[in-house]
Amino acid sequence: MDQIDRAILYQLQRNGRMANNELADAVGLSPSPCLRRVRNLEASGVISGYVALVDRERAGCSYEPMVWVTLERVTKDSMLEFEIAVGDVPEIVEVARMMGQPDYLLRMVTADAGHFESLYMEVLANLPHVHKLTSQLAMKIIKRTTELPIR
Repeated sequence: MDQIDRAILYQLQRNGRMANNELADAVGLSPSPCLRRVRNLEASGVISGYVALVDRERAGCSYEPMVWVTLERVTKDSMLEFEIAVGDVPEIVEVARMMGQPDYLLRMVTADAGHFESLYMEVLANLPHVHKLTSQLAMKIIKRTTELPIR
């Protein structure tokens, strides 16, 4: 990946719907070579897809709790079962396996505290191998971006 590929990625992260002609102008290429480079970045998996960024509040998903999870026992099987199970919960938007304790961090989105409490009691508490759940709520989101620092 060279500097032009990085420039293409930078531009597409900022506007994934940018027309190829605009993109080519922004990175200093003619349209055909620019499109070839974009297709190569897609084919190689550097660009893994395109998405729309949805306003969480307007979509009714503005309550954003984080849940720390400690498993009863950490084994290959228990981690696999837990990870498969959390994949089936649409309100869990990110799962990170942590080093040390706790074992996982779940980022969630729900409509409100009542919806979260219901999920907590009916879904999270019943996930396989869960020993302890600890939830937190951010007071204010200071920075959120999907853009990687590619320059």
